[in-house]
Amino acid sequence: MFFYISFLRPPPTSCSNAISITPQIANDLRTELFGGVQDIYYSWLSVATGEETKPIKLTTWRGQSSAYKEIPVPLPRSLTRGAWRLVLGSSPMSSDVRLDVDGALPFGVMSMPILLGQAQSSKAKSKLQDRIERVYPFGEDKRVRIIEQTSFDLDKKIWDSGIGLSAWLVSSSPLFLSSPEPLRILELGAGTGIVSIVLGVLRPDDRIISTDVESAMPLLRHNITANDSRVEAAVLDWDEEEFPECVREGAFDVIIMADVTYNTASFPSLVRTLKGLVDLGTKRPQVVGYKERDAGERALWGMLEAVGIPLTLVGERQGSSRMPVEIWEASTYEASMNMQ
Repeated sequence: MFFYISFLRPPPTSCSNAISITPQIANDLRTELFGGVQDIYYSWLSVATGEETKPIKLTTWRGQSSAYKEIPVPLPRSLTRGAWRLVLGSSPMSSDVRLDVDGALPFGVMSMPILLGQAQSSKAKSKLQDRIERVYPFGEDKRVRIIEQTSFDLDKKIWDSGIGLSAWLVSSSPLFLSSPEPLRILELGAGTGIVSIVLGVLRPDDRIISTDVESAMPLLRHNITANDSRVEAAVLDWDEEEFPECVREGAFDVIIMADVTYNTASFPSLVRTLKGLVDLGTKRPQVVGYKERDAGERALWGMLEAVGIPLTLVGERQGSSRMPVEIWEASTYEASMNMQ
């Protein structure tokens, strides 16, 4: 399990004086609060110049007692009228927690631009932002930026399995570290697109098609564009029998999936979709990032084996708590060679 700093009370879209926020540290779906003690630092990032102020301690998170605490945030000392982003992080050195260090610290968060020095109209006094952005650095100089909705739409948020699978692909996957030829890769249930976008940074010559339902497309396409990524976005609804044209063009070398098990009612459609992709000539492995939320989700493994797609556990990403993200492959790799 990984933990994330969030705005329980998000910042306003504009303000003329000090603002107040309610920071929170919780798991991906905010169903479990971080139980440890963690300092939270804030900084301001100028949209116009890209200059960021030095991180300053805002508060100390102490679990449940801090969960609903409203905290004033001083405006930048060198305030100029214009757009600024409020950044919250776990370290006085940087707001960015590395994707490839296994989530030892909670991931930071950044607001959308706030127009400072500009009061909201009386009709907009309570208008709060509805999106946040997180930056995930990895390797020597690589990073991806992912926008999430602050609503609880499940296809518009980062989930632990997407983080865990991305981290594993960055540092541990023999397939992606040892395949010199360009690959044709398909992601199912991409959501915000983090796994596909990370892969696009790691392997820019691959053709990567990131799919989800129609409602996920605006945010998925926005994140792809924001990262100057060559990843393609396409609608692929598991309940529809016909695949989109970009999928029907030919076999895939790899299919990737992260956290596709939360709705057990969708398993027959998911299995039918995977079987259809295999019938197109798709090669193995299929790579699955999974964090158990309910024991009933494990029924998917038996359903996949019944159609000739058995999965083997090849790795884990622990995060900062129990309940690791498991990495499963339908492949011939030996699990013992890939466990971390």
